[in-house]
Amino acid sequence: MKKYPFKFLDSYQREDRGVFFGRDEEINALYEMVFQSATVLVYGASGTGKTSLINCGLAGKFQPHDWHDLMIRRGADINNSLKSELEKAGGKVATDFDETKYLNEWEVDNTSEVQELTPISKSIRAVYQQSFRPVYLIFDQFEELFILGSISEQEIFIETIKGILQSGQPVKLIFSIREEYLGYLFEFEKAIPQLMRKKLRVEPMNLEKVKQVIVGAAKFEGSNISIKEGEEDAVAESIFNKIKGGKKSLTIQLPFLQVFLDKLYLNITGDKKREMPAEFTLDAVNEMGEIGDILSNFLEEQVADISKELKGKYPSLKPELTWKILSPFATLEGTKDPITKKELFDRLPDLDQQMVADVVEAFSKNRLLRYNENTDTFEIAHDSLAKPIAEKRSVEETALLEIKRLVKSQVGVKEEAREFFTEKQLIYIEPYLCKFKQSEEERNWIVKSKEALQLEKQKEAKRKYDDLVKSKKSMFLKIAVGVVVVIAGLFIVLAMKAQKNAVDALVAGAEAISANNTSIQLLNEVLGSSGEKYENLTNEQIQDIIYKEKTYPLDSLIEIRASVSPSNAGGNNRNYTMWLEFPLLRKDEIREVQYNFCKGFIDQTRISKDPSSSFSIGYLGYGYCPTMKIDVILSDGDTLHRYFSFKEFFASNPLTE
Repeated sequence: MKKYPFKFLDSYQREDRGVFFGRDEEINALYEMVFQSATVLVYGASGTGKTSLINCGLAGKFQPHDWHDLMIRRGADINNSLKSELEKAGGKVATDFDETKYLNEWEVDNTSEVQELTPISKSIRAVYQQSFRPVYLIFDQFEELFILGSISEQEIFIETIKGILQSGQPVKLIFSIREEYLGYLFEFEKAIPQLMRKKLRVEPMNLEKVKQVIVGAAKFEGSNISIKEGEEDAVAESIFNKIKGGKKSLTIQLPFLQVFLDKLYLNITGDKKREMPAEFTLDAVNEMGEIGDILSNFLEEQVADISKELKGKYPSLKPELTWKILSPFATLEGTKDPITKKELFDRLPDLDQQMVADVVEAFSKNRLLRYNENTDTFEIAHDSLAKPIAEKRSVEETALLEIKRLVKSQVGVKEEAREFFTEKQLIYIEPYLCKFKQSEEERNWIVKSKEALQLEKQKEAKRKYDDLVKSKKSMFLKIAVGVVVVIAGLFIVLAMKAQKNAVDALVAGAEAISANNTSIQLLNEVLGSSGEKYENLTNEQIQDIIYKEKTYPLDSLIEIRASVSPSNAGGNNRNYTMWLEFPLLRKDEIREVQYNFCKGFIDQTRISKDPSSSFSIGYLGYGYCPTMKIDVILSDGDTLHRYFSFKEFFASNPLTE
């Protein structure tokens, strides 16, 4: 039976070497390098085919008895992944194993003292003794260690590699990394200087290589693809130019070529099983029209199709929601991020889990997501798809990812070497803590950082106060600095000064502190006049409220409030008072509030320049006005929209007889 020769976005494996074209030069160069050094570095841009070059091109150069490859991806931790792959290959070593029994030509000579092996080196030896084939450890997408891994994970891995290289084991190490992350290897190279001695850059595909891929696939004996006789070069050149578009470039990205060839085949045959024969012609290529950004357009089509396919089962599933489900599979930098279903559910806590699972299944069916049973994770089919996914994220999604990374990296270091979060970092983090799940260690470190910052502020304020006392400044200044001592830990100094009533309360509180020398009494004096929500609260509860009001996004702190007027005495008339509730300390951030009324009201629009002011409303009982639209216009020009439901308000506040 004829076989479809293209792999779409999957990498080529050893069994595909008959249809792997266009990389002969790189294959030969890489084959020579592995005999010249214990470590080889393969690098190139995303989508240049580094994985296929190693797994298919290089592997195909070896006889089966000379090649035992183990592919290692970071997973949750590269050190655990390496250990797991070795154990699955027969590298689990019993505690009573005597390694001195199996010396061979790969070992140090017999006159040398036998070196104590690390546990990983012992595992490698055990794997070798299963078949006596040299072991090739291939660390694919090695950049994940630096993008997703902690400092501790990286340090352990460096020591592991040093142990492997010093052990004299029959092993070669091949690292595959995207070239934009070469700079991350600085510390790695310092510990392992030979890392960069043998390296191969995988170039993008030029016209000649594209011709080799297309013509080679068509001429392959078992291929169901053919090219119209006499049009071979013209078809290949036309495909190259279609993908290149208007760019002044001599190369194209390999994933673009793979997606284009698959779309061309489907245009000709319509066979999604990819079993029918297809003849590529110049006319068929020209019918493809303008291609544009192939991968982005391809993703847009897939998202739209899946959203439409599942719309009947999940009416709320619009394309933007489908993008949101796809988003966690890409890192901030636009690389793959393998995750389990449980991790995906944790990252999307507000979405129906069954809907999320069905979307993942649909993407897997369409070959955009791939399941790895060894790690129980799903990941994007190709690294080049991650970047357009990352670019689709909202500002809030991006900020949340940045915060999660900040928290993880800060806590990823051993506690004795950690630094506390700074005040700016804490303010940045705080509003998002409820939106992602932190480990107990992460939560504890955030709390400790807050406590350390508050203590430091109090010490600094106390020092300034003592300095002023020593210099015999005026009593007013002493009182003012005393106030700072108390409120420094609350992060609200500047905001308090903006409120006249707060200033009066501070002065009163300052007199109290001068008389009683207690910060708690000052706090009660200051906040006692600030509203009902501060009454009967502990100092810690007040501190928490003030901190949130000072640091959270204003959008999350604004609410519409109303109260029934005592003048209501039955009938259809409904009189009540309405106001905007928000942190008074943030009053300057609001320029005006527009209340948009509808039928049943005398005034259609009310504009309040003072957002804290309240006003009475008389609803005359005729017309229908289920909701009022309220526009809060901020000082920076943005507008926040709120809606007040009269129906709900009347239901929860019935008229008194």
